[in-house]
Amino acid sequence: MKRLGLVALAALAAAVALGVVADRLDHGEQATAPPPPPPVHRAEIELTAAGMVPPKLRVPKDHELHLLVRAAPDAPEGVLTVSGYTDLVDGVGLGPGLSRELVFLCNRPGDDFAFVLGGRAVGRLEVTGSHLEEGHE
Repeated sequence: MKRLGLVALAALAAAVALGVVADRLDHGEQATAPPPPPPVHRAEIELTAAGMVPPKLRVPKDHELHLLVRAAPDAPEGVLTVSGYTDLVDGVGLGPGLSRELVFLCNRPGDDFAFVLGGRAVGRLEVTGSHLEEGHE
């Protein structure tokens, strides 16, 4: 009887230990799981001799912008960049009749970002949302 009690106690201890290990492994997997991809915001602009159409593009903060840029037949030639985001997205060469796509994460809120073509501001980018991290006040 004593032996049976010891076996039962050992089995119980092993079950508790396995439960603790499994719980720690489960929490470890949750902590290392990759974050979900950011929501995608798709937009199109056209560059003309007069500037950008529409003249201002609004994108929600923390959205990945997929921007199709079309150059009209009268558009100037040059490299299009986004001020304030030059570290996240490279400039693209454009000329009359060409199209390019820019893809980058809009994670800096503000309304003072410029689309610059050949050193000239041709339009504006406004990233809407709070400067604060979600959950902070």
